[in-house]
Parts: sequence; structure tokens; C-alpha cells
Amino acid sequence: MARARFLVVAPHDADECLDAIEATIGMGPGFQEAYEWGCMVGNHTGYVFVRAGGGQEAIDDYVPAFLRGRAKAYRVAQIKGRDLRAMREEAERRAERST
Repeated sequence: MARARFLVVAPHDADECLDAIEATIGMGPGFQEAYEWGCMVGNHTGYVFVRAGGGQEAIDDYVPAFLRGRAKAYRVAQIKGRDLRAMREEAERRAERST
């Protein structure tokens, strides 16, 4: 299966904050550097970009078990200039057909 890029968002509350960070770091080498945290500004959420075969796989592989029920994985992709042009042309074709 092709691996896609996902943004995994793992929210937790202030009382769980230290446990969430500690559990994430404890998942293995590289997790400390991979994750970004909003906790220091009151946004108790961990963010990480990963490659996975699907959204649930991304959550299962990159989020501590006690946070998985609240975590979300969003498939993301870069959009380059040529992609944007193709998207614009398709939107224009759709608009012409609907008039």
C-alpha cells in the first residue's frame, strides 16, 4: 500500500499534559524531535507529520494509546505551481458546465 503524508493531531487536557508528552517521547527514538506541542501557549495538543498507509495506522503508530480515542489524522499533500494551475483549470471547466 502506498504511504501518504498525514498531519496527526493529538489533543489532551492540562491535567494530562506531562503524561502525554512523556508517553510520546517514550514511544521511541525520534518522537521527541518529530512532535511539536502547543502546550506552552495553552493549546494542549501534540502535532506530528508522518507517512502511513492510512489515517488509523498513523494514529496507532504515532500516538500513545491513552490519547488515540481523541486523535485525528488528516491526509495532506504539497501543492506545487503546476498542481495549482491544473486545479484552477478544472474549477473553470466545472464553472462553465454549470452555467
